[in-house]
Amino acid sequence: MSQPAQPPEWTPEEWMQAWTIHVGKAYRCDKCATMVMVTKGGVGTLEPICCAEPMKLVEQPDAIADR
Repeated sequence: MSQPAQPPEWTPEEWMQAWTIHVGKAYRCDKCATMVMVTKGGVGTLEPICCAEPMKLVEQPDAIADR
């Protein structure tokens, strides 16, 4: 006997939210303090690398820029 179809783990809306690159997100390198900001959004993944290490997502980029 076949098993009943399972609902997908994520809805299409959840997939789009997870895979959307949002304008305004900022990333910072812990080694050299370089910052990058997303200026054009899209769908996909973004894993910025600097100094051979992944950059960290900055929660409040304005606070760091004002230092």
